[in-house]
Amino acid sequence: MKQERGTLFLYAQSLLHPGAGTSTEVIDVPIQREAHTRFPLIPASSLKGSLRDLAERKVKDQNLIADIFGVVRDKEAFAGALTVGDGKILAFPVRSLTRTFFWVSSPLALSRVKRDLEVSGLRPNWGIIPEVKQGQGLVPTNCDIDGDLYLEEMNFSVKPNKEVSTMAQFIASQLDPAIIGEAYAHKLQNDLVVISDDDFPYFVRFATHVTARIKLTSAKTTGSYKTADGVKEQGNLWYEEALPPETIFYAQVGADTPRGHSLSNSQEVLQILTDTILAERFIQLGGNETLGQGWCAAFFARGVDA
Repeated sequence: MKQERGTLFLYAQSLLHPGAGTSTEVIDVPIQREAHTRFPLIPASSLKGSLRDLAERKVKDQNLIADIFGVVRDKEAFAGALTVGDGKILAFPVRSLTRTFFWVSSPLALSRVKRDLEVSGLRPNWGIIPEVKQGQGLVPTNCDIDGDLYLEEMNFSVKPNKEVSTMAQFIASQLDPAIIGEAYAHKLQNDLVVISDDDFPYFVRFATHVTARIKLTSAKTTGSYKTADGVKEQGNLWYEEALPPETIFYAQVGADTPRGHSLSNSQEVLQILTDTILAERFIQLGGNETLGQGWCAAFFARGVDA
């Protein structure tokens, strides 16, 4: 039987920290990024692990979980039927002097989005996004800004574009307004800006959320301290990077014929994914779970030819 395919759209509703470990740069604990573009990334292993963790709480039958995610046990070992790709950036929120914030993307990023959606069996209905020069931008036709737009400290000259409008409506249609909020769903159709392939990497690199965190000793210091009992304590100060709420990712998802004995076909795999595992439309990804970070609304769109 052919592989079933689809796309998982992820809408961050809290800070999101897909951590990359420690670093020798200014930010001690950065987020994961693609090597060639430096775009933010949710690794497939992290995303699939979070899905399995959610399945362990939602699906009572361990044999079903084994069929979907794979198993290694005494006399049996096989790969799971579910294939999950990396979470790739779709749109990134940037604060603005013009309005509270705008989502930004670029022709290069959107070209990849369209390519991946088509591979996953979806049919994105926008055409080719024209090339955008540095310092310029394209907005939906129903956006009420035609001229100067301020993103962070940078000024952009923007103009309306029909394809951007179609694309913004398509993206908004994949997200449930009841989950992300009616105001945000409406805003997405109006306040998405396509900027140049040179400007976009700047914002996803330098417009992330950076927090200074500390670990204090008993003496309320961040350095070394020896208690009256002779116990050595070591405080710490570090800077941690996270993606802001309202960041939008997408990931390609596929399902093969299960190798176990509880499910008979790939359609049943995706059915359990959508109806049981993601029934509540929320998943927690990345680090700092106990700090309330990582909450994403999750929306699965099955390929039309799946």
